[in-house]
Amino acid sequence: DGIGIIFLTDQRKSNMPTQMLSGGVRAHAIRFGPGEDLTDGLLDAAKNAMNSSNTTSAFVLSSVGSLEYVKLRMASASRTDNDDDNGRITRDANEMREWNERLEIVSLIGTFSNAGRHLHMSVSDAKGNVSGGHFVAGKVFTTLELVIGTIDGVEFDRENDPKTGYKELTIKEVKR
Repeated sequence: DGIGIIFLTDQRKSNMPTQMLSGGVRAHAIRFGPGEDLTDGLLDAAKNAMNSSNTTSAFVLSSVGSLEYVKLRMASASRTDNDDDNGRITRDANEMREWNERLEIVSLIGTFSNAGRHLHMSVSDAKGNVSGGHFVAGKVFTTLELVIGTIDGVEFDRENDPKTGYKELTIKEVKR
């Protein structure tokens, strides 16, 4: 039941340790039915799981289902790349793709916190073609069977990372 703290060294950048926290995991199962909107539904389900576990960290343990609509933001895709004043490439027009057809969910992974969600999804069409990206919106066709995990004593949050320019996951130990 205790919190484990492990320090890893990221050999790619420096000898600065990266903290990894662990704690007890609880599983929370939910089924979304036909026509249900996942845009807010996934975050609402995760917040319910976090509230019932008295934690602020959640993640997708398992998912299986089908969609009749999905909108994904393509990974690192943009219509235009612009250099900012620091010589860094900015991507200010991420490409979005939408499908209005029956699709199988091949994978759904990601994290939730009180600050929001970060989810990636892959879907396949009737011919088996697979596409994936950052989940933006979706609507269930027949079912989405979802298991959300929470971690006792660990807090997820999102803070701006100056190296990426995005709000990235931060992991902290919760003192109880």
